Amino acid sequence: MTPRFPPSGPPASFNPRLRLLTLKAGVVVAFVVLALRLWSMQVVHHESYVKQAENNRERKIPIAAPRGNILDRYGNVLVDSRPTFSLMVNREDIQDEAETLRILEEEFGVAPEYARQQLNSLAARTRPVEVKSNISDVDRAKVAVLDYEHPEFSVELRPQRKYPHGELACHVLGYVTEVSEAQLKRPEFDYCRPGDKVGQAGLERFYNRILMGRDGYRRIIVDSRGRFVRELEVVPPVPGQDIVTTLDLDLQRVAEARLKALKLDGTIAVMDPRNGEMLALASMPGYDPNLFAAGISRADYARYANDKHKPLRNRAIQDIYPPGSTWKIILAVAAMRANVLKPTDRFLCGGGINVGGRHVRCMGSHGMPPLPYAIARSCDGWFYRLGIKLGLDNLRTYASELGAGEYTGIDLPNEFKGYIPSLELKAATVRRTMPNATPAQYRWTDADSVYASIGQAMVRPTPLQMLRSVAGIAMRGEFHTPHFLLEARPTSELPRVTFNDQVKRIELPDEYWEAVIEGMWGAVNAGGTAAGSAIRDPETGFEMCGKTGTAQVVSKLKASKLEERDHSWFVGFGPRKHPEIAAISLVEHGGFGARTSAPNVKAVFEAWLKKKKGLPVTVESADDNPGRPAPNSWSTNHP
Repeated sequence: MTPRFPPSGPPASFNPRLRLLTLKAGVVVAFVVLALRLWSMQVVHHESYVKQAENNRERKIPIAAPRGNILDRYGNVLVDSRPTFSLMVNREDIQDEAETLRILEEEFGVAPEYARQQLNSLAARTRPVEVKSNISDVDRAKVAVLDYEHPEFSVELRPQRKYPHGELACHVLGYVTEVSEAQLKRPEFDYCRPGDKVGQAGLERFYNRILMGRDGYRRIIVDSRGRFVRELEVVPPVPGQDIVTTLDLDLQRVAEARLKALKLDGTIAVMDPRNGEMLALASMPGYDPNLFAAGISRADYARYANDKHKPLRNRAIQDIYPPGSTWKIILAVAAMRANVLKPTDRFLCGGGINVGGRHVRCMGSHGMPPLPYAIARSCDGWFYRLGIKLGLDNLRTYASELGAGEYTGIDLPNEFKGYIPSLELKAATVRRTMPNATPAQYRWTDADSVYASIGQAMVRPTPLQMLRSVAGIAMRGEFHTPHFLLEARPTSELPRVTFNDQVKRIELPDEYWEAVIEGMWGAVNAGGTAAGSAIRDPETGFEMCGKTGTAQVVSKLKASKLEERDHSWFVGFGPRKHPEIAAISLVEHGGFGARTSAPNVKAVFEAWLKKKKGLPVTVESADDNPGRPAPNSWSTNHP
């Protein structure tokens, strides 16, 4: 049988044109689907994919540089930086800000307002921000658990500033916090970036650039969720330079213990008159700089800021006071410089003086003594007459020359200039207190000279100005700039830095200087106003010279409360012929200078003498002074 084969050629039902149309339609549909997908990706889900693409990229994570340490003159650590774990939040990895804030509050105890402040800061735009420092092992474990769902949380090892002695020398050392947006706009912070920790007071602020160092960084790859993938590069930070200060930790402790024992506001400053090195500076009340370094709470800051005793102020350089009779030293030298006083001149005491229609009395009746006796016994009548003879113009010229009402140049921020009498100052005073004053009441009068001669009225220097002036007089006309920087230690990249002491010299014959110094010696050693605080050390030949001051705050007839009592002053130095140490004590409302401030300076000098002999220094506690005025004192209201 012959096999049968299907007929050759296309089947009768085959339609090539239909197949071609079907193929074309399929291509069109494919392009439509592709276009829709591209539209969805580029328009509908644009922001989502952009964020994922951005997150799946390289990041540079800053590594904070440790700040340099601050040491006393003997190498004792006053401030250092210690590594602690901090909780960080990267804002760009946050999926739900409300949820992130909830976790910070409930799981880590971070106040919502503080968390919002950090997340909305300038630093948060470019780097992870710290929301909690010195976190516990429990907190670190929580971050590990939250890592997958909340990659915005991370833990970093960061240096935290530590002040091991707490409040001790707080006004000298200062504190650090994160640089503010307002500060970043100022030229002095042009080297800082958002999120940097910078000094806000004291040496931390003044030498911030030296202490800061230079941050390093980690360059890493993260995935689309912001999770770490791998590390590309690490550039280590460069630590800041260590600063060695002129402070003597033992003398600082003694000075602060004296003020704490009194439980009154005040300051004690100690310097080497030969070179301006500050050995101690205490200001009471103080504050704990550790609170600021750890991120101070609003409640703690409000407690400090609203305290009527102003614990954040450095009373030695930021407050001004009538100096009382310590001003007589300045007045005497100014009169000698103006050629209206010679060492042998005598003025009548007269028990006071009649001026401006009233009698202004002296505390005694001293006859007609020479200058040394008038200083030693603090004869007001003598200086009333000298003040009138000196006059306003000479007073301004030569008191300013001695440093009164002028910046000392100390290496601390925000020093106040203070002021001394002038016609402009009197006019401002009259306008404020006498709205209907006559032209005659704007003139400088003998009565004004009388009150200015004993450090009252419009005389308002800072305690440090008074110390520098008297130290320069003790050095027979050689005035040094007070300073705390002994050296910034050199590193492999940075040179050693020292303080540039600007020495000023004032010329007077030796016998002129000696007449004033003899008076200050007599005030302590020859029956003068500070006889109870005399130091006579046979082994070293040390004898203290000094001058008391009791500055009236309100009329003695009206004074009834603690805050209306006189301010207590004493400024002194020693030894007499070749001074090595000078100090000043100002105790607000402390009463007589001889009773309150002179013993403070004596205690500091005695501690210094012990160290000079190689003996241990003991610090008096508050309980060692049973006569201190406890009621109505700052410690009853101050934390």
